Amino acid sequence: MKFSDLKKVEILEVHAEGEVGQIVLSGAPNIPGETLLDQMNYINECDDSFLKFCLHEPRGKSQMTVNLLLPSKNPAAEYGFIPMQPDGAHSMSGSNAMCVATSLIELGFVQTGEEKCRVPIDTPSGLIVANAAVSGSKVTSVEIEMPPSFLEHPNIKINVKDFGTVTADIAFGGCYFVLVNAEQLNLQISNQNAGKLVQLGKAIKEAASAQIKVKHPEIPELNQIEYTMFVEHSLPKIKTSTILYPGRVDRSPCGTGTAAQLAALVTKGELRSNQELISESIINGKFYARVQDKVKCGGRDAIIPVMRGRAWLCGKSQFFIDPTDPFLSGYTLSDTW
Repeated sequence: MKFSDLKKVEILEVHAEGEVGQIVLSGAPNIPGETLLDQMNYINECDDSFLKFCLHEPRGKSQMTVNLLLPSKNPAAEYGFIPMQPDGAHSMSGSNAMCVATSLIELGFVQTGEEKCRVPIDTPSGLIVANAAVSGSKVTSVEIEMPPSFLEHPNIKINVKDFGTVTADIAFGGCYFVLVNAEQLNLQISNQNAGKLVQLGKAIKEAASAQIKVKHPEIPELNQIEYTMFVEHSLPKIKTSTILYPGRVDRSPCGTGTAAQLAALVTKGELRSNQELISESIINGKFYARVQDKVKCGGRDAIIPVMRGRAWLCGKSQFFIDPTDPFLSGYTLSDTW
């Protein structure tokens, strides 16, 4: 077979405040589904071969997300995306929305004004809107209007194996989070403690998933706790560490987690709705969050968070689909997975 005959998958390399968010520009297979939520469920329940092709070794690695860029199923948007991570396709990601919006603008997929550009984007969690500040052809920041976010279970006790009882909030910011005040654990969010945070975060998420039921009031398919976020409070600033599968720290401040945290803080009266929340990551990247509106979500009090951050395009690559390759679905080893 000639090199030119191989099917190719084109990948754009992007990061938001240090968190890798690659984007599939071309070469993805057809994903059945009438909505992006249907397509997400198809990947998770029927065929995850393309996810494994992109994310597992030898092409991928555990410390990354690959965003599947798709035509929108919502007439209000031209493009949509599904964030794919090693444990499956997910409903929403704030940092990856910044990656996608920045890429659509800087690659010329959408038309821009001189200084501002509004980009509606479809996601499995619903329509979001990215408002980008543009200087020339460069996006200098992106503000994401996130899905309705809400506090579902405040101050709930979780029994964690080999650790004890942890008090947490369960909140939704595009997906469900266990929000844990790090001060109660006597564990500082720092580079030196990243390994400890990962091990405890995995245990808390596993325990919470077994002990606590969640269900989105308008999208019942969203019924799983997906991440643990550790938080240090010095309001209106927080330092965060979100733990992702298979056991790593989010390099960014985590947009969906910050949205969930904002909803929890405002609902509990710990932050005024007109205050800006500064969310700082373990490597000191920052997102800035505020409440755009207070709404109802399935009869539940919720907020519309707006999240501002930055993303950078840093490269482009191609994967080749060679039918003789024995590792088209990739592999994982327990040393890093």
